[in-house]
Amino acid sequence: MATAMNEFQPDYAVHPGEYLEEVLEARQLSKSEFADRCGLSAKTVSQIINGHNTFSSEVALQFETVLGISAGIWMNLVASYQLHMAREQEESRLKSWGEWAAQFPLADLRKHGVIGRRDAKGDWVRSLLSFFQVSTPQAWEQMYGRPAAAYRKSQSLAVSRFSLATWLRLAEEQAARAITEPYDAGRLRTAIDEIRTLTREEPEVFAPRVRQLCASAGVALVFVPDVKGARVSGATRWLSPTKAMVAQSLRHKSDDHFWFTLLHELAHVLLHAKKEVFVDEPGADESQAEQEANRFARDHLVPRKRYADFVSRGSFYPDEIAEFAEELQVAPGVVVGMLQYDGELRHEWGDKLKRRFELAPGT
Repeated sequence: MATAMNEFQPDYAVHPGEYLEEVLEARQLSKSEFADRCGLSAKTVSQIINGHNTFSSEVALQFETVLGISAGIWMNLVASYQLHMAREQEESRLKSWGEWAAQFPLADLRKHGVIGRRDAKGDWVRSLLSFFQVSTPQAWEQMYGRPAAAYRKSQSLAVSRFSLATWLRLAEEQAARAITEPYDAGRLRTAIDEIRTLTREEPEVFAPRVRQLCASAGVALVFVPDVKGARVSGATRWLSPTKAMVAQSLRHKSDDHFWFTLLHELAHVLLHAKKEVFVDEPGADESQAEQEANRFARDHLVPRKRYADFVSRGSFYPDEIAEFAEELQVAPGVVVGMLQYDGELRHEWGDKLKRRFELAPGT
């Protein structure tokens, strides 16, 4: 993923004045005579030759007339020299931004190919800026730093906004490559009904089908492993008016978290404004939108009345939970997760009914 320039970039550049001096010496033409022939002052020609000045396209045309060397060649020399000097200045700036760049999860960025393992400081700073598609740390702060800080509402976890922004950007890149149909809310609701029936399937069965169902409704579903310091479970954002992104980190690796997070994020797509970005994790303060997404996920996985009736029994032996889940046609782990979250079941009880798995990004 690291950006490579597919063009030759020499580490030197000839000032146009050096070339001009060589031409004049080869033709045994003095600087003063050349100045007179061009209608320029001797001082101007001397400044050009000594590298203290360049020249305009009008002067390049005068050089062309007097010396028979195309004005395009003269202007290319000027452009090449100016670009070279700009690159040298940029290199110095990039090195000065090393402290800023060091705040990102560099090991994860290397693992994802964003920066090279043996890049010099200036090179990996440049790759980092290219990855976020910004030109300076100040531009990054405006585009990613402040929004990333605003996404987080949890006060209980130490979260790096640099890590969070990195994870979101990785998800965006993956989602941007995904092919989806234009967004259709009705089709997404139908897809969610089928998604619920997949909770009992193995990952190799449900993962491609869930992706397909989401894509058919205009949602790019991507799995991006959590990066150090992000502590994120899932995220939702709109990439365009007709394409939404739902990303999951799978950091908890259990079926109850997977299915709840998925339906929670899809609820954001269905219920909330397209301009919003939702980043969710356990322990976050719950806004109204988060509460709505929670209710949507719970009620679609386990109908509210059926769940209330089961809880009212007050008995949650593994075989009873499994039988209830069978009646609902959902994975037992989903029921266990809800009971644990509600405090009806201690967290060490019922965990054997949960399934644990990992999904590769391309699964």
